[in-house]
Amino acid sequence: MENSKQPREFKEWRSNSFDRTEDASYTFGNHLIKYCRDEVIYNLPIETSENEKEKITIAIHEALHNVMDLFEGFWKLNSGDDYSVEYILQVLVKDKNQKEVEKIDISPAKLDLPIGFWKWAEEGEFR
Repeated sequence: MENSKQPREFKEWRSNSFDRTEDASYTFGNHLIKYCRDEVIYNLPIETSENEKEKITIAIHEALHNVMDLFEGFWKLNSGDDYSVEYILQVLVKDKNQKEVEKIDISPAKLDLPIGFWKWAEEGEFR
């Protein structure tokens, strides 16, 4: 039976451009939660209380959500008086020989990564 909460494998990504970008975003979200949130929580000292873990998780979520806001252009980001900057988040797919197969810009892509983040973080859903 298919696990509808896990991201699709690359070979199962949908062909429609928007859907394919969404599938790439879900894959990114899964890795973000697994390696940037869960690893921190897993490595907390054993004596960390549940109350402390909850506070730490809230802080981690706020920080990661703000990173999503950066990528989506929520804030105007200046680089001096005359210039601004934007950040682009791209998924680069490689085959088992490390040959590039596909590049997909997932931000800014109007997918609303900040909203998707809460689906990833709170529901553990990546589809």
